[in-house]
Amino acid sequence: MIPLKLQIILLLFILLAIVQLTRMITRYKLDLKYALLWILLTMTALLLVIFPQLLSKTANILSIETPTNALFLLAILLILAIIFSLTIALSRASNKIKNISQELGILRYEFESYKKNIGKE
Repeated sequence: MIPLKLQIILLLFILLAIVQLTRMITRYKLDLKYALLWILLTMTALLLVIFPQLLSKTANILSIETPTNALFLLAILLILAIIFSLTIALSRASNKIKNISQELGILRYEFESYKKNIGKE
């Protein structure tokens, strides 16, 4: 079990994280679609702090020997999910940049052709 003092400290830290996350979303510094995983992380942490026996039950369900190992497994899986979502966002942004630069190249070529045609008249 988690000592009460540590439980209170963790609870305060999680609540501060939720407040900061909410402020960043409302100030448009963080898109909601990217914040969903962080919201999931904070809500999961909040549940585990309020109900520490959930971790023991989760460890038993997953046939993991100690709750600490279950916590590390869950943390690693969540971090991998965050990395995967960021990779998808980066890939989409890269494709958009490539398309925009190609369109810019075409527009420059058409503009230069148009300037040359005007100069001949």
